[in-house]
Amino acid sequence: MKILSIYRSSFSARVFATAALFIVIFSVVLTTCFILNERQSLRHGLIVKGTLITELLASNSRVGIFAENKDLIIPSVDTVLKDTEAVSASVFNVSGKLITEQTREFSNARNVITVDNPEQLIAQMRKSLMPLHTENDNTIEFWSPVTAYTGYTSTPYYFDNIQQAKPGRLVGYVRVVLSMKSLKHDIKVLTYKSILASLFFLFAGLATVYVFIRRILQPVRELTDSVRHIEYSDFPKKIPVLHTDEFGQLAESFNGMIDELQKRQEDKNRLENQLVHMHKMEAIGCLATDISRDFIYLINTFTSKIFVARNYLSPGHKAYEELDALRDTLEYARELSKKLADFSKNSTTFIEVQSLALVLKQALPLVTVNSPIKLNMLIDDNLRQCRFDKWQISRILGYVLTNAMEASPTDGTITIKATNIDISNHTHLKDGQYALISISDKGIGISPDNIEKIFTPFFTTKYKHYGLGLAVAFSIIKNHGGHIEAESKEGRGTAVNIYIPAN
Repeated sequence: MKILSIYRSSFSARVFATAALFIVIFSVVLTTCFILNERQSLRHGLIVKGTLITELLASNSRVGIFAENKDLIIPSVDTVLKDTEAVSASVFNVSGKLITEQTREFSNARNVITVDNPEQLIAQMRKSLMPLHTENDNTIEFWSPVTAYTGYTSTPYYFDNIQQAKPGRLVGYVRVVLSMKSLKHDIKVLTYKSILASLFFLFAGLATVYVFIRRILQPVRELTDSVRHIEYSDFPKKIPVLHTDEFGQLAESFNGMIDELQKRQEDKNRLENQLVHMHKMEAIGCLATDISRDFIYLINTFTSKIFVARNYLSPGHKAYEELDALRDTLEYARELSKKLADFSKNSTTFIEVQSLALVLKQALPLVTVNSPIKLNMLIDDNLRQCRFDKWQISRILGYVLTNAMEASPTDGTITIKATNIDISNHTHLKDGQYALISISDKGIGISPDNIEKIFTPFFTTKYKHYGLGLAVAFSIIKNHGGHIEAESKEGRGTAVNIYIPAN
């Protein structure tokens, strides 16, 4: 009566009793489902094992059954009986006559035979040519037909229009009996352990609920009043911190949780966009590999034919100039195919430790030759040695610098900075040391809608451009273990940051 009185008068007691009842029911249901599922898994594993052993015996004893020679069959049977769960193994000819049978010495004969009328199973296998099994309380009996065709498989092919190989002539049957003693022992141990674990977590859950209720329900009314003022939105408004006690700490934790959720949502959106981009890059990269390979083969064929044709013509012939023009066009197509090859993941790289500063000083000025645009190069004197492919890094620097020159005014200046940087907790990079190359211009900038698309293959806003330059740069930098990103404000210019791992 005293317990019932406490239950009726105390809200905390009612909450605890309800939670405790839920935890008990949940624990019982979860433990029962887990035990049943694991029992089924163990039983299924034994069936799969027995089926595999039986089919293996059928395959290994095919010749011996065909010749009805025990000496050829016994080694395969002995191999089967080496398994700790194997009780017996039998081999029959095509008419169902027993050729040989071996039983483990410790096994009981009454446990070996599990089928009173094996002729029915043999008749069933003669029609279906498929393995089967039966079981009783102590053993599982596996049967498999033996065919003379070694290439038979029951596994379907991927393509529907390819016909499966049909089974050959039936020559006999094999039977393997496995003991369920180990299976029952494993199930018994699993049941005991599951019950003990369930009891442990049950008491731990009840203790946690008790402590939780004692510490949380005291300021619950104040928290409820504050939560009532929260408007429905993607992220609720923060709760004002009115106290310094547990409620105040709870409010601060709640507010911190909102900030963390907002940050995680932003990171999630960024990672999802990158994942979609990487999948798109991977798919197009596979396509680019095939296209570039076939395209280069065709270009080489046409180029060789043009070379042969020119040898038959004099330089003054009308077709001579046309062939030269066609050869120039093919060279332009060759450059495009090289970009496709660079974009694909299978592009060959020759990565070695070398000076990044030297590559910057050698490669970038060549891009601005005969251009009025000035380069302002700010390279750290102690720039770290990096592991990279000199040729590929030079190409992507050329792609980025060319885009900056096209966006800059005629008398503009492009600033190139190269510094050391230590990365930690970066979304796209592993923690470690990197070299950061920043190429910035004062051009027209990129709109917010397009800034996320500039590294997408074939995206371009320029006439007679293919949109592969920055896509190739993105792929190459990723293959180097680095990262490339862009920052831009319309009317104020664009900065492209390239991270290359240091040695």
